[in-house]
Amino acid sequence: MIIRPAVPTDQPAIVSLIRQAKINSRNLHWEHFLIAEEDGQIVGIRQVKVHKQGTREVASGFVLPEYQHRGISAQLMNEILSREKGTLYLMCAKRWKKYYEQFGFWDVKLSELPPDFHREYLIGKFMTTLISIFILRNLNIIPMKREGLTPHG
Repeated sequence: MIIRPAVPTDQPAIVSLIRQAKINSRNLHWEHFLIAEEDGQIVGIRQVKVHKQGTREVASGFVLPEYQHRGISAQLMNEILSREKGTLYLMCAKRWKKYYEQFGFWDVKLSELPPDFHREYLIGKFMTTLISIFILRNLNIIPMKREGLTPHG
């Protein structure tokens, strides 16, 4: 398994995986993605979106079903955390809360979200509420935050 930064030729595969995952397809830029690759095939992705005011959001995580439960998502997350030293946000289905807590994320109140991420969260909340109506299942999403590391000195 290789974890590597995406290159321009990965963009079609990234878009295809996002569609397969049925997750937010807004702001997909290959430059923000890490790729999990096995035997030359992209098997997982995750990105850090940079919002208008510079807020950084861990997003668009997906591993192909046949490669799930092998720690690939965690490898991608750990690689992101090794590269990203500042504060990170994410939004996830409430059922994934415990998973992200192991990486140092915790629930954050809406009033504590930076304005650019707050806007994205409200859009995500609206969209998942609409989808919930059609699939008859609550997709309750929550915002989470991980404080940046402060330099030792």
